[in-house]
Amino acid sequence: MTTDLISELGKQPIPGADPVGSEVREEPAFELLEAELAKLSSAVNSPTMDWNKVTQLAAELLGTKGKDLLVACYLTAGLLETRGLYGLADGLKVVGDLVQTYWDTLYPPLKRMRGRRNALQWLIDRVQQRATETDWASLPPQEGDLVAQLNDRVRAIDAVVADKDSEAPSVRTLLSLINSLTVAEVIVAPPEPEPGAAAPAPAAGATGEAAPPPATLLLDSASNVERALEDACSRMGSLAEWFLANDSSNPLSYRLNRTAAWSTLEALPPADAGQTRLPPPISQVTDALVRLKDSQADAELVQFAEAQLAVFPFWLDLNAICAAALGRMGSGFASARQEVCNETSRLLARLPGLEQLSFAGGMPFADGDTQDWLATLGIGSFTGSGRPAASGRERDEVTAAIRNARSLAANDDLASAAACLQDQLALHPSAREQLLLQIRLCELLLEHRPGAMLKAFAQTVVESIDRHELTVWDPAMALDGLKVAYGVMTRDEEDRSKADALLARIVGLDAGMAVKLVT
Repeated sequence: MTTDLISELGKQPIPGADPVGSEVREEPAFELLEAELAKLSSAVNSPTMDWNKVTQLAAELLGTKGKDLLVACYLTAGLLETRGLYGLADGLKVVGDLVQTYWDTLYPPLKRMRGRRNALQWLIDRVQQRATETDWASLPPQEGDLVAQLNDRVRAIDAVVADKDSEAPSVRTLLSLINSLTVAEVIVAPPEPEPGAAAPAPAAGATGEAAPPPATLLLDSASNVERALEDACSRMGSLAEWFLANDSSNPLSYRLNRTAAWSTLEALPPADAGQTRLPPPISQVTDALVRLKDSQADAELVQFAEAQLAVFPFWLDLNAICAAALGRMGSGFASARQEVCNETSRLLARLPGLEQLSFAGGMPFADGDTQDWLATLGIGSFTGSGRPAASGRERDEVTAAIRNARSLAANDDLASAAACLQDQLALHPSAREQLLLQIRLCELLLEHRPGAMLKAFAQTVVESIDRHELTVWDPAMALDGLKVAYGVMTRDEEDRSKADALLARIVGLDAGMAVKLVT
């Protein structure tokens, strides 16, 4: 979007019947915008902000979705970062036009006046922070027209807001910062030389040569090496963003993103009783994540999770959520999903015990669903109960118990067979081995007592498959369990609808198996 178009976003109505559009907080673009801005509060790895992305998303929302004051403030901050003081002037125009034109109907609505105040205060604080970082008072002299424009646009905002809201934040800070800028003197151009007059000699030392390129950072000290590593990780993160934006099925994006986020993690963060001092994600981030999951917007969910990884590299939930979303997006994303699984397994192998830690305040790095997902990876992963994934010995014991149970059932001792499997379940094996035992128990009961009431056993198996999202992580085991559950449900005509639903799921995993079941 051109500068001229952006500067008119405060007045330009949203296409359609309502000039202010609709609430944008539920839009995927807003979730991505909040995710990018959340990097400002990160205390880990100092991720690089993509202010161009902030500007693009905010402009898109203001131009096509809805007139939201907070989004306009985000846009202004992005323009300041990407275009300096000229960008700030354009952003202030958008904010001023917005409150002047749509005060009664813009978002947040009038009944949420505190939300409007908070939005303006956020912008004031952001400009103040940027002015402090760059020391506006020491900047080169600025054009007088620009400084006057900044002053006028801040005062225009204040004229509207102060009149409408007696508790609006003061703009005095912004005016003081603008007044700290040095104004360039107006230089009168010298008269044109007389025809035939000799041109003035160039100033001493002036040449037509271009300035030399910046010096390459020499790896001659520990500090320079550390800086070079930070630059390399930042560059990899940018490359990952590019690949994700252009082809989200490319596994390279997920590998680069995790290399950038995790390559410098050499040890577990300090913790007291499993709780670290790392700040947890802010509520806006966790709420946005919940909304995206509930809406099943898998493509946006992947974008969101990948953006947050640089901010919260220890938040393992992001990897589980991303992998699950990629799994639901179809076979074209299978390699990308596997890359997420592989890289997460490598991280846990390097930092064993990471999945048992939590942020300050107690929010776990890996919640119950993530613990279950880690168990399916089978490499240094854990179940929701905190037990390790099945060892070779445990798998052997489970296999032996199943073999013994089948032998007992074949000798018409079904009670002992069931007890054998139940005894193994009582040892609390890994999530995968538990489900395997449940499937085999249901299978034996169906084979040797087909007339018994087995619905509860079948439902337990299906619930475990769904809880662990096994159709994504282990389709073969999911098919095994669904097949047994289908066999149970077809025994009773009252359960025909449930049986049909199970058959439909089996078709999605293995159509050939489904044909065998119905013929």
